[in-house]
Amino acid sequence: MAERADLVILGGGLAGLSLAERLARRGAGGRVVVVEPRERYVDDRSWAFWTPPHSRLAESATARWTQWRFGVRGGAHVIAAAPGWCYALVRSAAFYDAALDAIEGSPNVTLLRGARAGSIDRGDEGLRVQTSAGTFLARHVVDTRPPAAARVAASTLQQSFLGREIALDAATDGAVAEVMGDMRCDAKGFAFAYVLPLSPQRVLVEITRFARGAHGPASLAGDLEALLAARGWASARVCREEHAVLPMGLPEDTGAAHVAGVVRAGTAAGALRAASGYGFLRIQRWAERCADAIAAGRAPLGHPPEPALRRWMDGVFLRALAAEPERAPEFFLKLAARVPGAALVRFLSDEARPADLLRVIAALPPAPFLRALPTRAAACSVAP
Repeated sequence: MAERADLVILGGGLAGLSLAERLARRGAGGRVVVVEPRERYVDDRSWAFWTPPHSRLAESATARWTQWRFGVRGGAHVIAAAPGWCYALVRSAAFYDAALDAIEGSPNVTLLRGARAGSIDRGDEGLRVQTSAGTFLARHVVDTRPPAAARVAASTLQQSFLGREIALDAATDGAVAEVMGDMRCDAKGFAFAYVLPLSPQRVLVEITRFARGAHGPASLAGDLEALLAARGWASARVCREEHAVLPMGLPEDTGAAHVAGVVRAGTAAGALRAASGYGFLRIQRWAERCADAIAAGRAPLGHPPEPALRRWMDGVFLRALAAEPERAPEFFLKLAARVPGAALVRFLSDEARPADLLRVIAALPPAPFLRALPTRAAACSVAP
């Protein structure tokens, strides 16, 4: 026999938990069920973003920096800053703990761990959601499940990273976040170091690659070991490790059948910025708007479509990176050096003004991006 629910959230990852936490804290009036295949949550990732230093997200962050560094291996580097902005990092353990505490304290929000979602059909009584934990009849469904592997593989580029949080014997300078250091291109593609000092003796060190295909931990381990050795941290104690592959330029899911009453959010719905892979702030904004709609008695909102101009600019940038990866260090260093810090941060945070877009365009060499412009035939084939 089917159980009734006002809202079923498929997936209890970043997007699903962000919405469920907000509904729990607001005292959701109807029954909310979150279907999540994980049995338990572990401290296996972190999320970073730019934000005003006194925002709610900044104040709850694990660490914050007011300067960030870009650098080319054996070459120039730029240390940038933006008045009124900081770079912040949230560890998954802190996020999960806060979300799970709110959900456990709510009488109306239920998290079903170890449960997998199946088919969704609309009938006379509502949406029938099949799961391994039973069948639910729901008024609304928010689907935050990740994209299929084949769709991720079809992305313009894939961002693969392997990171370790390490404990140091001696204190290190924690003033600057190295967001793109040691940039270079080799046979595996474009690579860079991501080094975030979380405290005087605790550092998150990652090796990141942009490439046509994904790189697993085994493929990235040698690069990470070399990076740790170069910094003098080869013998540091490893506190935890994280790895992920993020799609950059995820193609539209043309095979997904639309079911009335089901909205989509999270990575599969375009939550990750195509040109950067940043998604935490975008998901928080969506979750807030979606929770507002539900609290007002309206239907939940899906992740909003990417604005046409930003989608076009990101597409051109990704195609240029994919076609000429050896020039990627030059592209990113010129953006850091030639675009004022606040303008670049607004661009990366989806708050770009028209003048910011012009500065970004003017900072980059024109030839690679002219070559990356879509032909008329290609533009027609990808038009929505």
